[in-house]
Amino acid sequence: MTTSPDDLTSVTVGQFFPYSAEQVWHAITSPASISDWATDIDRDSVVPGKSFAFTTFPLPEVNFSGHGHCEFTDVVPNERLAYRFTTPESSLNLQATWTLHPESGGTRLLVVHNGFDVGNPVHGRLRILVRDLWKLVVSRIAELMAEPKDDAVPPPDDSTSFTLAEFYRQAPQTVWRVVTSREFVGDVVNDHDLVSVRTGARLTIGTYPIPLIGFGGRVDMEFLEVCEPELIVCTFEIPIMGGTTELTMTWRLRPQDGGTQLWFTLSGFDPESPLNRQVRSVLRGGAIPVLSRLGELLEGRGHRA
Repeated sequence: MTTSPDDLTSVTVGQFFPYSAEQVWHAITSPASISDWATDIDRDSVVPGKSFAFTTFPLPEVNFSGHGHCEFTDVVPNERLAYRFTTPESSLNLQATWTLHPESGGTRLLVVHNGFDVGNPVHGRLRILVRDLWKLVVSRIAELMAEPKDDAVPPPDDSTSFTLAEFYRQAPQTVWRVVTSREFVGDVVNDHDLVSVRTGARLTIGTYPIPLIGFGGRVDMEFLEVCEPELIVCTFEIPIMGGTTELTMTWRLRPQDGGTQLWFTLSGFDPESPLNRQVRSVLRGGAIPVLSRLGELLEGRGHRA
C-alpha cells in the first residue's frame, strides 16, 4: 500500500491488485464493499447525480456528527468513481476519487480525498483520521478480492466475522508457547493480568481506547475452550455507540509443511449495523500487526523496548 504525505490539502492511498480493472471495479462496487460506507445504494445506483447517506463514527473534535451527504459526481465503469461529501453542520466539503490504473499483471487502485483546509488546525487532525480510514477501506477491498480455496479452514470471511491466516516455520507447540506467553500478550496490549491460558480462566487487558465508539480501552475476556496446541476460543464485549457487541476470538493452529498454519478469527459482528461493519474493519486492521509481532518473537527478535 502506498500513501502520499506531500499535499496537505489531500490524502492519497493506493494499492496494487493482481486482478483486472474490471475485477477491481466489481469489488469496490460490490454490496459487501458499498455497505461498509453507504446506507441506501447498491451497485446499480453508482451513477452520476445519485445521492446517498454516509454513516460512520462521530468525530466531535472535528465537528462531525457521524452523518454525511454524498453525491456521485463522476462514474466511468472500470476506470473512475468520484463523489462529493458534505455534512449537515457544513463543517466539511470534501471530494473522494477512486481511479483504476492497469499495470503489468494487474491494476493499481488510487483513492484521493481532497478539500482539506491547511489553515484550519482541525482539518490537520481530520486528514490524519481520513488517511487511516482509507487504509482500512483499501485493505477491505483486498480482502474482498481474495478468493478462498475450496478446502479453506476455517471458512472464508463473511459480514459477521473476519479471518487472518499466517504460516510460521516453527512447530505448533513452539507457536503455542509464544501465543500464550506473557511476553507476547504484553507486546500487543498496554497491560494485562494473564496468569494462565485454560478453559474458564479470565483475562483483563488494557489497550488503546477508541473514543469514536465509546470504547475506553478496557476488555474483560473469558477463555471458553483451550486445547493445547490446537485451539483457543475466548469471548469479550466491546461497547459500540451506547450498545454492546459480544465478540468471539479464535486461534487455530495446524501442522503443515514442517511448520504451523495459524488462523485468527474474530466473529460476532452485526451485519445489519454500519457501525459494526466499520468496527470490524478497524479491528481487522489492528489484528494484522499482531500476527506480524508473533512472527518476530518466533524468529527471536525479542521484546520491544
